[in-house]
Amino acid sequence: MCNLFFVILCYLCWGGLRFPGFVFRFFWEPVEWVGQIFFSSYSTNKRGVITLIHKNLPFNVIATHKDNEGRYILVKGMLHGETVLLGNIYAPNAQDGEFYTVLFSQLVDMDCANIILAGDFNCALCPKMDKFPPQSILTKNSKALWQIINELDLIDVWRHYNPLSKEYTFHSNPHLSASRIDYIFMSKCISQLVQQVNIGHIGLSDHAPVVLTIQPMRHIERSRSWKMSTLSLLDEKFIHFITEQTTVFLEINDKEEIDTRTLWDSYKAYMRGMIISYTSHKRKQRLTRHELNIARISLRNLIMRKAE
Repeated sequence: MCNLFFVILCYLCWGGLRFPGFVFRFFWEPVEWVGQIFFSSYSTNKRGVITLIHKNLPFNVIATHKDNEGRYILVKGMLHGETVLLGNIYAPNAQDGEFYTVLFSQLVDMDCANIILAGDFNCALCPKMDKFPPQSILTKNSKALWQIINELDLIDVWRHYNPLSKEYTFHSNPHLSASRIDYIFMSKCISQLVQQVNIGHIGLSDHAPVVLTIQPMRHIERSRSWKMSTLSLLDEKFIHFITEQTTVFLEINDKEEIDTRTLWDSYKAYMRGMIISYTSHKRKQRLTRHELNIARISLRNLIMRKAE
């Protein structure tokens, strides 16, 4: 068990992040942090995110990326022989699809299979479960966040282990409402490392902490079996594709002289190849669309700067 892994603090507003070499305890007592520090701050000290890694953790940095508005910091490194990407996110409260498009592009560019994202995402993934009073409509930001989760094969760690529970990380007294908008997401392939995940009590901040305890990365056991994503079954085009491929396969191979068990095994192997090919093609298409969106955003920003 790893006693101190890493700490992610989101949107520190106590004087901004003008003093990134210090961590604030209760009563704002500055204490020097012994270890690695990665942060992104906004120029007006209005917001920022910071990730702290203890000196005893053998984390060797490979690459980092941050935005200029104090919204996120991504840190990629080697830990116990495994590459891991730590992401600290403070998402906009306003509906901003552009933010998630850029974030997804950066996560893809970092090219890492083991991802842990944490922070204040300012939206509820499941408004029926994560908001009080419950709601039924997903916001634009919620849909964009779901797309990132599905594309990168992540899980909402707390919800995964508390499927029916209703706990909240933010309370609004004026509106008499509560919501779970602070999340920790991680790649499914490392989810077996989870030992404990809890939502704490609201103290100094107006948000409750979410605490995740995991085993060292060296305990990862890779699965050798292939598994189709069940989310594909929600895609009508995918359903049509597998129905069409099943018809083609049976027309060619369903002969009287072929044993039923042999036919079934052959069908599974055939469909596995078809599904992998289909999902790979769809993923490339989505990445291309995201690249086009990034290009449009960059062009628009360039035009706006020249106009100024």
